[in-house]
Amino acid sequence: MVSKELFAYVHWRFQQINAGNMEPFGGMSVLAVGDFYQLPPIKAKQLCVCEGRVLDLWKDFHMVNLTEIMRQKDDHTFAKLLNRIRTKKTDPLSVDDMALLTQAVAEIKDCPLHALHIFATNKEVDAHNAVTVTALHLHVVNIPAEDYRKDPRTGGMVILTDLKGNNRDLPDNIQAAQGARVMVTRNLDIEDGIVNGTFGTIANIVPTTEYGPTTVKMIGLELDNPTGGQKFRKKIQEATDIIYLVNIERLEEKISKRGVVRRQFPMKLAFGCRAHKVQGMTMKSAVVCLKRVFESGMAYVALSRTTSLEGLRIIDFEENKIYADPNITNAMENMSHASTSFSTRPLLHFVKSAEHTGPTLTVVHHNAEGLPTHIEDLKSHHELRLADVLCKTETQLSGSFVSPKFQLEGYDMFARNRHVSYTDLVDMATEDGGAGAVFKQRPGDTFTM
Repeated sequence: MVSKELFAYVHWRFQQINAGNMEPFGGMSVLAVGDFYQLPPIKAKQLCVCEGRVLDLWKDFHMVNLTEIMRQKDDHTFAKLLNRIRTKKTDPLSVDDMALLTQAVAEIKDCPLHALHIFATNKEVDAHNAVTVTALHLHVVNIPAEDYRKDPRTGGMVILTDLKGNNRDLPDNIQAAQGARVMVTRNLDIEDGIVNGTFGTIANIVPTTEYGPTTVKMIGLELDNPTGGQKFRKKIQEATDIIYLVNIERLEEKISKRGVVRRQFPMKLAFGCRAHKVQGMTMKSAVVCLKRVFESGMAYVALSRTTSLEGLRIIDFEENKIYADPNITNAMENMSHASTSFSTRPLLHFVKSAEHTGPTLTVVHHNAEGLPTHIEDLKSHHELRLADVLCKTETQLSGSFVSPKFQLEGYDMFARNRHVSYTDLVDMATEDGGAGAVFKQRPGDTFTM
């Protein structure tokens, strides 16, 4: 869901980074991965659809079709059905496809509450979340937003009550409970993996009486992605020893009401969510409502999240809500395709291939930008591991000992850390960065993946 405007910003930013290089994307190679048959950018057209008077960077790209299906790899019948739904226009489904989909149609009362419910609109999502949190949890805590406005006479902040924001603001109220499903609604730390759309479960609600009446100070989440939130895990209350939680505090933002500042937790209930929020997600079970689907690709995105047809339930099934944008088909047919012929194979694969005869010595120089950070990338790199001699600069290794974890299978390593290079310059020797290493392939050893 990248708009042409955002794509242009990326293009201009690369030009700035590369010292004003005016080539597309500053002369950088760009790999774009996605599916235009899924949801388009909000209030914008897909990158591949031509628009007059709009910077068209997509014309410089060449397409490669990926044909291996991973999400439904164990349910080939369902995968093939989804492929047909993906490109369906206004024509009716075949009898066989309709029969398959009908197997998943159910009444809402027969659908599992624990499964994620996918809707088209925020109104449907909010209604489902409100019903589900009280159905599944006895002890629900209402967390109202704390709203303030500056008094022009005194300059002090005045507390406001019962203020209604819009869908873009931090929520007016949060119905929280231990065990409730929630979704983060702001980019709190992109590098740490706490971003808008991060899902988790409330595991701890931390109260406080610091400012008078009891309020909620912090909410501890157990994220669906266990590797996310490493920094946030350090924000642990002294009263708890639950070290796997990501503790979220209130944010302070201006909201749509003029002059109003709101303090609220950047999250919302997520027993249900909009189709826009599930792109890229994979789950074993889901309940999909097609009643208010309003744009192309929305039904396909919602229906294709589960790994099997068995895990899918469809409520309010309407066949005419399943359709693709015909402009996408036309644009894809007119796109140039990248060649995957022999002539475009990576250089070292060509040099080392059986078709290329004669002895060779391949030497590669590469700026590692930190071997500790990138050693696993190097170990699995198909191209670099074909070099006879691999010269790495900026390894950023220090000390006199090199850990075995930095060795490469089939290579002898010769490292020269920074302190060795500046024996007469103590200040230079103790600075960060620098250092180098040479990896020489052992005779007769080859690298296999």
